[in-house]
Amino acid sequence: MKIQNRTKLQEWLDQNYWFENGFISEIKDSKNELEIVVGYQTVGTYVAGEKQELKEFSLKTIGLTNWTYKKEQFSPTRDSCINGIDLTEKGFGLKFDTESVFEMTCDSLEISNPKIIQTYTKPWTSNREIQITATQKEVPTVNYWVEKLEEYGIKIGFRYFSSELIKSEKVPYPDYSGYFIQTLNKISETQKGLFFKFIDLKNGELRIGIENEDENEKLFKTIQLIVSDWKNTTINSGNVKFIGKEFKEFLKNGKYPERIEKIKDVW
Repeated sequence: MKIQNRTKLQEWLDQNYWFENGFISEIKDSKNELEIVVGYQTVGTYVAGEKQELKEFSLKTIGLTNWTYKKEQFSPTRDSCINGIDLTEKGFGLKFDTESVFEMTCDSLEISNPKIIQTYTKPWTSNREIQITATQKEVPTVNYWVEKLEEYGIKIGFRYFSSELIKSEKVPYPDYSGYFIQTLNKISETQKGLFFKFIDLKNGELRIGIENEDENEKLFKTIQLIVSDWKNTTINSGNVKFIGKEFKEFLKNGKYPERIEKIKDVW
């Protein structure tokens, strides 16, 4: 299909939801030709291991007049979402909203028929954030974290943003969301630490969100090891849902749960 006016290009974008949360899987640019492969998910979820269907198009430019893409700012892949694709402010062209915004203008576009791809959602884990769900009668106390981390040889205290050490008895309980855990030797040097994003206990179900806002890998890994030993616990990291023993195994050797490992060969 050849498109050579702005109205038709807008209609095509609208039919494909402006590629919101879509992807750019390939960019082939040379002096003589530019081809961009774009797509989006039509079936499935973003949960690791679930079936997924993608719709993908190849866009070939005719009469390229402007191209602002820089390889060091964006790497095309089906696994990373983009914010979307829009029309350029002026002329006939497209604006690609990724972690960096780049534009293309040309005389016309040759757009392929959609390619349907059957696949699975690939697993990824976060080195910055986890969410914990556990069967508990009460929220872990402030002293629980202090004492448990000390068993691993790590001395910590609580603080709020940019504060000095706050004595355990001064930290609000049971809801100390908004506070940070930080190693004692770093409190005077930093502003943050491991952040308790939320703490919620309802009907015997405890939910805690923790973010590593100080890039303290040792402290973050240790607190993940601690919660992986809790009974009746699930941990969400990235798009993977682990039970406690699965998460502990992953932290030790990087192995995903068996249900995910079994289908990795399909990808």
